[in-house]
Amino acid sequence: FLQLAYLKTLRQMRFIYFIFLYFFSVLIQLEEVNSQNLSKINSYFTKEAIKQISNDLYWLKLLHYYHPGESIGQWSTRSDVISPNFFLHPQGNTNPELELQATLQAILEPVGEDPDQHVRCRFIARTKWLMSVLEFPPLEEIRCPMFERWANLEEATEMNIIFVSAYLENPASAFGHILIQFNSKNRFFNHPLLSPTLNFGAITNPEDGALEYAMRGLFGGYESGFSDERFYNFNHVYGETEQRDLWSYPLNFSKAERERVTYHTWELLQHVRFTYYFFLDNCAYRMAELLEMAWTDGRRLNRPMALWAIPVYAVHNLKAMNADGEDLLGTPKLIPSRQRRLNQSVSELDDDEKQWLHRLILGEMNLEDPNFLNHEKTRQARILDAWIDYLQFKHEGKFEGETAKLRSTILLKRSKLPILEPSSEIEDPPDPSLGTRPTRFRLAGVSHETMSPALELGVWTSHHDLLGDEAGHLNNAELVTLDLRLHLRDNSSHLDSLTLFSIQNLAGNPTGVPGDRSLSWRVKGGWDRQHFNCYDCLQFQLQGGLGISYSMGGHDVEYAFLDLFGKSLNHSWGTTSWGMAPHIGMLWEILDGWKIRLEGGWYRSYSGPVMDHGKALAHQRWTLSQNLDLRLEYDQIHDTREGKLALNFYW
Repeated sequence: FLQLAYLKTLRQMRFIYFIFLYFFSVLIQLEEVNSQNLSKINSYFTKEAIKQISNDLYWLKLLHYYHPGESIGQWSTRSDVISPNFFLHPQGNTNPELELQATLQAILEPVGEDPDQHVRCRFIARTKWLMSVLEFPPLEEIRCPMFERWANLEEATEMNIIFVSAYLENPASAFGHILIQFNSKNRFFNHPLLSPTLNFGAITNPEDGALEYAMRGLFGGYESGFSDERFYNFNHVYGETEQRDLWSYPLNFSKAERERVTYHTWELLQHVRFTYYFFLDNCAYRMAELLEMAWTDGRRLNRPMALWAIPVYAVHNLKAMNADGEDLLGTPKLIPSRQRRLNQSVSELDDDEKQWLHRLILGEMNLEDPNFLNHEKTRQARILDAWIDYLQFKHEGKFEGETAKLRSTILLKRSKLPILEPSSEIEDPPDPSLGTRPTRFRLAGVSHETMSPALELGVWTSHHDLLGDEAGHLNNAELVTLDLRLHLRDNSSHLDSLTLFSIQNLAGNPTGVPGDRSLSWRVKGGWDRQHFNCYDCLQFQLQGGLGISYSMGGHDVEYAFLDLFGKSLNHSWGTTSWGMAPHIGMLWEILDGWKIRLEGGWYRSYSGPVMDHGKALAHQRWTLSQNLDLRLEYDQIHDTREGKLALNFYW
């Protein structure tokens, strides 16, 4: 038995020995190849030049290199790219100098049968830049058929960044989205709808549940990458299906800057992958990072050491930059959603025309009614235009059966009526670059009837509340995350509240057309005080409900909600109160820049510790400048009251 065990051990040791010899020989061969390659490179470029170029900011940008802390999850100096095929050296993702040596060597290699696979075509951005800063020996001429067909640089005209408005029904789209559009004068593809458009997103699994989707999105459980399609695909998904407005901003790049972005875009479209993090390594971060390739200096759109990236940041940061004395961000064009087109069509009707539209929609009248035919032809045309937009909105562009027949009848009737000029009275809403930045710092004085005055310090990560300026945001909607407020009182600090998230959507019926009404909804979670006479009474709460919203005058919204809540003082099921809380409220923009919010409700528990009390608020906002506002706030819980005068700065 011992002899057999000895022989088995001996065979295992021999196997390990041969494996060691094999890997050792491979390492020696790699070292010899590297030495030969380095010798060849050094015959053209000095060691000092290679060292200098490997530390150049633009070389590091091309490799997506970050130092510890500059990018989320970054604990060492390495590239954010996780795809091995993006690097030419086995250690290229952690050693920019070795990657530079491998790139230079590959550039010097002869062109094979498939030029598209040569490094000068695969990594055209690296090649073009290196040839601009280093003196290469004469190289064999090369054409890159796939890149040339895709980029079509000879007919390229301009580049646009497209901001897609928020979509509250999908958490991943709640803060908006960013696209990059490449325009061309090509006679087949010069219409904006046919322009190649770049997208960045997570590569998700459709079978993932909501919780798994959220956890993987937050903590890097998905890979992500770039893709490109014709713009009409995105316009259909965002503008027609999800009813989101799109804002298209021309970028005033020079031809050289535009081409540098195009070169690197091609590199990233070769199945290059990143790790996706919802709050930072997302579309806003990667699209801004790509646009930074336009500049060979240290200009950045993303903030180093940032903890989150929001799509509208890219718009604001581009607007703040100048290029040769000219604004980098051009005048935007609104691409209205189906919902907005319906709103605009209905707003052009007078009261009598709106009544006719209602009757036609409800089937109380038809197109052959003599009273309808007695209208002026321009009035008939306006009514039918609004009806067509209504059908597009109601059926999401999908027409079948009787609906398809009805639409055909309307279109036939409309074709016999005059073409109408767009109304000059309808103005586009303010574009996102004119709104407040997403992050807020708050400084407030706090007045209390029994306690001494306090100073409140607050910050939220994003994005917009019901009282905020609505430029670039959804009307009558709120999306706030991580709203932290501290009170400094009597030489001590106390946590006043921490709102993890607060989402509200006062949907209403903006057009008044039958079938346009949507339920309002809201949800909120975080910690706040049971009442204002204590700081050791923090409770965790989850609250949400459905409601209805109306507008009586256009600048006001009245609403009512039936909320369900759970509140826990000691974070245990036994001390959690569960109940209902009916609320009524009003939003009213009295003047441009002056807005008030009034709300009152009653909390009554039906399970757990007894809770039976009222809650009310009266808040006002005065806009001082684009990123500065003043607020006067009064809140009451039980019979305790607190007042605040707050200055909010958005950055």
